[in-house]
Amino acid sequence: MKDATEQTAAAWATVSDDTETVPTPLPHGDLPTPVAAVMCALDAAVHAWDIATATGQPSPLDDELAGHLLAAAQGTVEPLRQWGAYAPVVEAAGGHSSTPVADDLLRYLGRTPR
Repeated sequence: MKDATEQTAAAWATVSDDTETVPTPLPHGDLPTPVAAVMCALDAAVHAWDIATATGQPSPLDDELAGHLLAAAQGTVEPLRQWGAYAPVVEAAGGHSSTPVADDLLRYLGRTPR
């Protein structure tokens, strides 16, 4: 994990404010820099949730962060579902949640909030 974090930080350190696009490993290749940055943040946040959930730790995903990521995800995720990058949306089961926006994000990305 440390190596991946350091490699990601080093790659983003080469991106300046006027960099228009950055290469990605996604099927459509280069993305506009703001879109790639959001996708990177989305990936990190959701996989942090995956790890926390799998190891019985509290979720690091709060509604404020999730709200920003959900708005971005709704504009970028759908084309990636066809390549299997995201599972289908999970329908809400009902009940009360202390983090309803985070739960909406997780369901949108094909995960079942806990």
